[in-house]
This record gives sequence, structure tokens and C-alpha cells, in this order.
Amino acid sequence: MSEVDSATARSGPDADTKRVITVMGLLDVVGALSEDALDSDLYLFDNNGAAGSSGHGTSCLKTCADAEDLVVWEVMPLECEAFARIDDVLIDEQYAPYIDLESGVYAPTSVVYWAARILKPLPPEGVPYRLAFRVGSRPEPLIAEASSFLVSPPAERAELAPEPGTEIADAAPDAKPAPAPKASAPKKPSATSEADDGDSSKGARK
Repeated sequence: MSEVDSATARSGPDADTKRVITVMGLLDVVGALSEDALDSDLYLFDNNGAAGSSGHGTSCLKTCADAEDLVVWEVMPLECEAFARIDDVLIDEQYAPYIDLESGVYAPTSVVYWAARILKPLPPEGVPYRLAFRVGSRPEPLIAEASSFLVSPPAERAELAPEPGTEIADAAPDAKPAPAPKASAPKKPSATSEADDGDSSKGARK
């Protein structure tokens, strides 16, 4: 992993970084400890809404990022006296070719941050991740149940998406066309109708 300078993470991009995107987790520590869960007490935001990020204010954020961007995660407890820090950013190993992940400390403070350098355009489905937090005096970290995502900008996702209808043809190339509907047989007249017709013809002959 390449080292991320804390000044770059906090202040702005360096020569190797196109853009720094900050993801802020606003955490209700008291609520999380009382519920022993995160999802209803974690509110995620980033500073890239203009580029297409969505889900702000929820525990499921979709952050738009592109190659050479640096995504930085930080946490802010709702209660100023409560302790909270990001313990890990959980990402499946299959996405290792797309990101370079590491953690650091803002010198000279003890504030921990996590950072991911985007190495190449992200896959169409995005890169899912879950955040783990140390909160209060709880001995084990709390892990968000819902996944958030790093996703490509909308224009790039449109380029990567298959054309409408092609995914069906590709998924089932040998599919047979639906059979044409059969012509329905003419209905036989009911016994009542035949009797009525007989009576009518008899009346006509009189």
C-alpha cells in the first residue's frame, strides 16, 4: 500500500491525487451503545454530491469516485464527550485491484482516519464496504449492518451498462420464441339455443 500523507488527507490533493473526497460519519454513540447496533444511529455524508453521490444522511452512502481520487473516512460523535473512532473499513479482497486502503493519524492529534486511493475506474456494481467503529468503552467494535458503496460517476456507469435488451439475449441465446396463440374453435350452440330456434321456426311456418 502506498502511504497517504496526513496533510493530503486533510488539506487537499497532492501530485498523485486528482481529488480528495471526505466521507464523514456522524455517530450517535449513546444510541449505538444502548441498542448495541449502528444502523439507526449512523448518518453518512460526503462532499461529492455535485458529482452524483447519494444516500446522504443514511447509513448506506453511495460515494462517486474515479481513478486517482482519494476517499477519506472520518467520524464525528454527536456527543462531544463521547469516544468514537473508525476501527476498520471492511472491503472484500476481490476489489483489491481497484483500491489501495490504509489508515493513519492526523498529526499531532490522535484522530484516526481511513483512506482509499482509487487505482482505476470502479466496476459497474461499485465497491461495497462496511464501517466498523470503536465506541465508548465497548470492548469489541460495532459493525454497520448495511453496506455503503464507492461507485463510478453516473456518466461512466452509463457507458459501462449493457444496452437495453442485450442482457436478456446474452443470458438466454437458445431461448425459443413463444408459440403463436391457437385459433379458438367455434362454440357449439347450447341446447337451450337450439330449442329456442326450433320454436321460432315453428312459429314462422304457422
